[in-house]
Amino acid sequence: MNSTYFFSAFGTFGNPYGFRQSFFLGGSSSVAKEIRTYDLKTDAIKLFPETSIYSMRKDFAGGSNLISYAVYKFAKEQNSDRGGTFIGSSLLFVNKTAPESITINALNDFQNNLEKNNLSEGTITVNHSDHFSVRKPKDFDKIGFNIKEIEDLNFSLTTQSYLVVYCETDASKLQPFFSKALELLNVYDTIYFTQSHEIAEFVKQKGIFKIVDAGGFHKEIEKFHEERNREVQQSIAEFEKEKEDLKEEKKILIAELTQQIESNERRHRENELKIKESKNGIDLIGKEYDQYAGKIAEVTDKLKLDGKVEAAKKKYSEYTKAFTNTISQNKNIDSLQSISSGNSTAREVPQYGNDLSGFRGRERNEEKEFKLDWYKVATFILSFVLIGILTCSFIFLDVGKILGISY
Repeated sequence: MNSTYFFSAFGTFGNPYGFRQSFFLGGSSSVAKEIRTYDLKTDAIKLFPETSIYSMRKDFAGGSNLISYAVYKFAKEQNSDRGGTFIGSSLLFVNKTAPESITINALNDFQNNLEKNNLSEGTITVNHSDHFSVRKPKDFDKIGFNIKEIEDLNFSLTTQSYLVVYCETDASKLQPFFSKALELLNVYDTIYFTQSHEIAEFVKQKGIFKIVDAGGFHKEIEKFHEERNREVQQSIAEFEKEKEDLKEEKKILIAELTQQIESNERRHRENELKIKESKNGIDLIGKEYDQYAGKIAEVTDKLKLDGKVEAAKKKYSEYTKAFTNTISQNKNIDSLQSISSGNSTAREVPQYGNDLSGFRGRERNEEKEFKLDWYKVATFILSFVLIGILTCSFIFLDVGKILGISY
């Protein structure tokens, strides 16, 4: 059987069962367990002998959206004369619907056979809906060939509001009402249709359900359209405002990012200049060490020739002072300026994929750390060489003393 649409048969059976409903010709257990009953609220709407009521309603059951069309006919219970009793059937659609003419014909066909097989002189002959004898309507398969989507109907909203329409319910007259009433299910959970003056008067007197005639029904449609148009215009205005807000937000964000990029570019140039100066300082330090070593060698050679220790010490002191000043001026490496990160006040935008800006930031930090570590190593080596040279010089002076050279 088709799971997109199926039938239900129901009725009032008196003691001990009361109202019962069963499902036939398809359907699912999950829907059957959760769907509302088709029982009537008899203190608000009630059937009388030889009267009938049609209805259409929306439901959410078994995780599915349902539209159902039902018909109620007055019928007596066994061994009871109480009023308002009935036998009825419904055609349910799961997430779909069908043309109203096919729906009404199939529903009436199923109901006529239900009454024919389960009534005797207007009295229900079984004591439970599970015992109903039903027959598949002749247009059952035709429904499946004409299934259509449900459009613009909110199933998540339940209003607890009910509408009764007093109008003709012959198949040809009922069809346009069913067609137009579908969108009114955004306002009412269930809409009833009856041509019985007696039922209409009962509903009016009770005042629980709203009741209108055909003219009032059309006014309900117009009222809904007006409200829907108002909602449409309001939504359009909100979307347009959002669009304009986006323009201003885009302008502000781009200005902020541009300013940040320009600041980063400036800092990057300054950092490049500092790195270049540091590299030049390394070259200068290397040359200075070489020159200082050469001057020590000159002092040593001259001392060997003339034996003038004081003159040698004076020259050595001058060279050492100049060397120390030069090294002090060039051995310190300026810290690099960090690149600013984005801190915009604009709305958060979801990040898709990898964040390249963060990746590049890590690359720059790793590059800076590597270069700073290299400078530290170079400085340490050069300092070690300087200590070695000074140590050799003092050893040389001590040797001079041993050899008897006066200072």
